Amino acid sequence: MLRVSTGELYDLFLKYDRIKSSQIKEFQEKLASGKSILRPSDSPVDYARLLRLDRFVERLDRFNRNADLVKANMDTAESALASTVQTLEAARVKIIQVLNTGALNGEDAKTLSDYFRSVRDYVIQMGNEKVGDAYLFGGVKTQVPPFASDGTYQGETVETTVPVANGVEVSTNYNGENYFGVDRLTGKITVVEVLDQIIGYVESGELSKLNSATITVDLGDGPKTVSLLEAFDEGLSKIMTYRSILGTQIAVVNDLKTQNEAVALHAKELRSKIGDADFAQVVSQYDKAKTAYQALLATYADLKQLSLLNFMK
Repeated sequence: MLRVSTGELYDLFLKYDRIKSSQIKEFQEKLASGKSILRPSDSPVDYARLLRLDRFVERLDRFNRNADLVKANMDTAESALASTVQTLEAARVKIIQVLNTGALNGEDAKTLSDYFRSVRDYVIQMGNEKVGDAYLFGGVKTQVPPFASDGTYQGETVETTVPVANGVEVSTNYNGENYFGVDRLTGKITVVEVLDQIIGYVESGELSKLNSATITVDLGDGPKTVSLLEAFDEGLSKIMTYRSILGTQIAVVNDLKTQNEAVALHAKELRSKIGDADFAQVVSQYDKAKTAYQALLATYADLKQLSLLNFMK
């Protein structure tokens, strides 16, 4: 005689009920999330790979956010330098005309001095360019105008940098001493110094002294005494050099951002292959688990109605 107690049947039912309920819940979670791996126990190796891919993509996204930040600063700084160069190149033509002019009447002298003064003021204005509330050309000193009204540099030479790729950092602000060709001897923008001297000669009517006038400047390679036009050209050349450097950095950042985006896309596709659920397969598994669970419930309901005589031989 074989006898199965009601308690044993109930314990057996509870065991398989927990198993089937857990399976159904798991398949429901996969369908809701679209993920095939929900917890480390599902697949420890693949779960670890997914975590590494997530961290990798997050780092690339952070690089690209930094790239967007510095690109806005770079574009504004490059535009300021481009406008400065264009304005100074036009002023250089006027300087040569003045050097070749023996005398000016009062009205012409006034017009010319006003022009040179507007150029010097514009250069200083470009040196104090901002993005938002931060000055670009003051180095890490971003809350104070880098250049005083006379063209004296009052910023810092240290620049803030951010990473835009592994091992690649670019500046978010710029050392105005370099970018605007500041004379190390006076601390003033060299082209502004020259323009101030020219304005003085024009207003005093001493144009004949312009060709023989000299100025001692130091643009980082040691002091030297040169003519006004030579000093102007060296100051302009320094600005053009750093504009070119900035243009190259912009191109590099654009290329790195494109590369980061391509690599991030590849990593996301790989992550999808590893971690995304196959909906057709999960739906099939879910249906099978639900059918099995319903069969379990029906079986238990039938067994509860059986007499003890059904278990006797």
